Amino acid sequence: MDMWSAYWVAVFFLFSLGVYAMIFRHNLVHLIIGIELMAKGLCLGILVAGHQQGGSVFSISEAMVITVILIEVATTAIALSLIVSAFKHTGQIDIAALRRLKG
Repeated sequence: MDMWSAYWVAVFFLFSLGVYAMIFRHNLVHLIIGIELMAKGLCLGILVAGHQQGGSVFSISEAMVITVILIEVATTAIALSLIVSAFKHTGQIDIAALRRLKG
């Protein structure tokens, strides 16, 4: 097994762990962590693909990853503020508790 295939295994593991957390967990914080894991797997995949193609010192793949991370930080901050607001209204951070807020 060469070095690149080990990186691709890590990409697949991170992304599939994120999908698992999004599908099988009913906690809002776990949902956000699942989204973050998927994004980190995506970032690692972009970097590995860029360096396999012979990326330079600061390649397009690294610029894309920086952009994804910046967008990810803003999205996570908004999602966490929504979770805090949902907790104030329901007293729980379970997804099923949000269904009771329908008007």
